[in-house]
Amino acid sequence: MLIELLSQRLLLPEKYISNLAAGASHHYKTYYVSKRRGGARLIEHPSKQLKAVQRWLAANIICHFPVHAAATAYKSGVNIADNARRHASSSFLVRIDLQDFFPSLRAVDVKRLAETSLVFVPGGGQWSSDNIDVFVCLSCKDGRLTIGAPTSPPLCNALCYHLDLQLTAFAQQRELTYSRYADDLVFSARAPDQLRGVPAQVAATLENLEVPRGLKINTSKTWHASRRGRRKLTGVVITSDGKLSVGRQLKRRLRTLVYRHYTLDKTQQKNLAGWLAHVRSIEPEFINSLILKYGADRVVDAMQPHSG
Repeated sequence: MLIELLSQRLLLPEKYISNLAAGASHHYKTYYVSKRRGGARLIEHPSKQLKAVQRWLAANIICHFPVHAAATAYKSGVNIADNARRHASSSFLVRIDLQDFFPSLRAVDVKRLAETSLVFVPGGGQWSSDNIDVFVCLSCKDGRLTIGAPTSPPLCNALCYHLDLQLTAFAQQRELTYSRYADDLVFSARAPDQLRGVPAQVAATLENLEVPRGLKINTSKTWHASRRGRRKLTGVVITSDGKLSVGRQLKRRLRTLVYRHYTLDKTQQKNLAGWLAHVRSIEPEFINSLILKYGADRVVDAMQPHSG
């Protein structure tokens, strides 16, 4: 049924889709990008043909899989500011990183997820085991999720549904706030004692999960913070008075770039526009300060470089 459906929707021969699924792991280009704090991250980018199929699966199949409200990444209408805002009224927090997140989510996990979640997909209850196997092959490379495939972000959220469910229940018992932004788990509290034992509880929860089975804590990245220090989540700073900020360093750099806007090349102007849009979603007051300092025309042009 899945192959026939993909053939109808994407106007591709059924034989072509069957062959694509069978050899999907060979349809990736791999390369590395530098991490901000050192090291390199492996990106595995699917071919144009495979990416088109994966995008369809993400938009028409995986979008129906249950995702917990604690998940704040890869969701329409939710951004990094919303993730940080959930913890803005708390005084203490702990951030826990999951090691090798996407590669730790395996084909066997995706198969189990599909077997239990296809009931939420219109017509999904009619899929055979062969259909599920095709779905898994089209979504995974060498038996795991990859950074680069359009199916990976929504699948990771769905795969972590039971993790989010159990950690939310634990947080409610402790009167904590919990959220997960991809591989970043964040717990916050009004008092420091409330966070005692949280990493151990997360480790125990991961150990006992049926789906997914391979997630582990990267203990070197567990991070504690309080209102007295610097609380920063996914690039968003929570100030001492509970407001959100992009941080002094970025604002200093953006002031310089806005001042030099008309001397920047097209690529630099495009990057600046992207950063200003990002800042506007988190700290709109800073955009107002730029307008007062440099004038509305310059700032508007900087936010829309194509109009200049």
